[in-house]
Amino acid sequence: RLSLQIICIHMALESSTLQLPSVSISPVIPLDYRDFENVYEPAEDSFLFMDALEKDLNFLHSLNPKTVVEVGCGSGCISAFLALNLKTSSRYIATDINPFALKASQKTFEANKVEVELVQTDLLCGLEERLVRGIDVLLFNPPYVPTPPEEMQGSLIARSWAGGERGREVTDRLLAVVDGVLSERGMMYMVALDSNEPDDIARIMRSRGFLTKVVKRRRAGIENLLILRLQRLPAAAPAAPPCARVAEDPPSNSPSSAVPRANAPAEPPEPRPPSP
Repeated sequence: RLSLQIICIHMALESSTLQLPSVSISPVIPLDYRDFENVYEPAEDSFLFMDALEKDLNFLHSLNPKTVVEVGCGSGCISAFLALNLKTSSRYIATDINPFALKASQKTFEANKVEVELVQTDLLCGLEERLVRGIDVLLFNPPYVPTPPEEMQGSLIARSWAGGERGREVTDRLLAVVDGVLSERGMMYMVALDSNEPDDIARIMRSRGFLTKVVKRRRAGIENLLILRLQRLPAAAPAAPPCARVAEDPPSNSPSSAVPRANAPAEPPEPRPPSP
């Protein structure tokens, strides 16, 4: 049953009509089948991620982030997209444990004429002290497909999507250090599936002082792909009830629908960048 789920998810990502972000500047991806033998190829989750960043682009621009970090950069298309469209003087850092991914990302960054520092490491290992409370935008498309643990030790391409139990083993490792690296005004954007139990992610992160919201959602075969946004709660925010759930952003064409899902905790106002 688990193998069937993995196959169905990947068939959906490969066969669905990819919805490219509508923003005028999309990154050039100068990679081919030889690169994608060892590097995750941009798919529906990648383009949904870009759609979510496009949706928040005005706010991110007003935030004027000093440091943007992508963990698990793969092809480099997400960092390239944000750098092309944010157009701020931000410092960009991209990490990946896969050396082939770093080479592919370098090609993408050079093709798009964006400057990104590349670091080969597992998640943020070795960078925590350098980035302590210093990341303003954190980007993460993790290995999220639920798999047997042994698949996480397979080929380089398998490791790019094999997420272990609940598809959460890699995600949970990064979430454990987010509080130490995200700035006070910082935002984290990450990809998840319904089977990753995003409500549980929201509950755990609420206990650590973060609000979790769904920025974008799209059907992919038997699963829903989600882009989650995490941000710090105001200091005076009440503790989360045991049944705290991930909050949903309202559809952009119906602002009156901003009603939390049943049993969701009260939502703080949208964060605002500090006045100059």
